[in-house]
Amino acid sequence: MSKRFKKISLKIEYLNLELEEVEELAATYLDKFNKEFYDEIAFVKSAQKLQKINPTKVDDSTPPPSPLIQKIYRNLAKILHPDVSQLANPEEEYKRVTECYDNLDLVGLLTISNKHQVEVPKLSDSEYLKIEDAVRETEVKIKSNQTTLAWMWCNSGEDRGMLKQKVYKMIGLNEQEYEKWKNGL
Repeated sequence: MSKRFKKISLKIEYLNLELEEVEELAATYLDKFNKEFYDEIAFVKSAQKLQKINPTKVDDSTPPPSPLIQKIYRNLAKILHPDVSQLANPEEEYKRVTECYDNLDLVGLLTISNKHQVEVPKLSDSEYLKIEDAVRETEVKIKSNQTTLAWMWCNSGEDRGMLKQKVYKMIGLNEQEYEKWKNGL
């Protein structure tokens, strides 16, 4: 295994752990936020006019997997397929491999390869660039979770009253109309 691949593999493992932790925290924070702003969110939703959306044809076809994803998937399948695997629960692990393949999740496939010490084929420079792009996408997912309104609400050291006013402004809540609505409940 080259040093370049080892470095990127370690980075992928770290980012996957980071993403998992951030997604768990984001779900917890969203739940807290929704509880604290339950009435406000209900008011904003009720005040919005429902717009009729014209159905449009959605292209739900996914592009074919890249040769790199196919190579890694085949190597994993040779070892983790339930018919040949010696793992205690090979169906579950193989299901993860297949999900990563179906979702074109290069980072996920590399993570599973590292976990099971499955040899990854020699990579070209363009394949390393694809892996680095996938790593950047994971970093973006982490950042997008950390910049949600719920995340900021739960992690801000700012005065709650002032922060609540900012939240109201961000969600487009008219306080006078909200008070009328709330008193009418």
